[in-house]
Amino acid sequence: MGTSNRERRAAKQRRRDQRRGVPADGPPAARTDVGRGLPAETLRRLLRRAGTDLAAGHEEALTELRHLLAEHLARRRSEILTACDEVVADLARPAADPPGVPAGLLAALGSPRPVSSWAEDARVSTEDATLATVHLLAATPG
Repeated sequence: MGTSNRERRAAKQRRRDQRRGVPADGPPAARTDVGRGLPAETLRRLLRRAGTDLAAGHEEALTELRHLLAEHLARRRSEILTACDEVVADLARPAADPPGVPAGLLAALGSPRPVSSWAEDARVSTEDATLATVHLLAATPG
């Protein structure tokens, strides 16, 4: 006899957890949080890499990031905005206004939560806030 639906779902969840770096014997609370999307460090790394790729002229970095956001992170607005805040925390305002970065985000730089506060105040979607963050990272040397 074949495997049951429950066994197939459990195996699929184990494969997902393994890809996301969740320990097999980890506490259930950690497993459910990480299971909702990517870990925060991975997200920060992806944002930085997309900014670097965009600065190098690889426009497809934005398309890849959009697919990732749509597929894995749609339910994690607060985690995404927190990661955006963290990757721009030490950035100074660029001398010239970079393309793709809204003036409201530039004005919020230097505040404790620049991306989150701007996105909430301006009612910007999670995807648009993330893409603006990547454009800002691409325009900032370093």
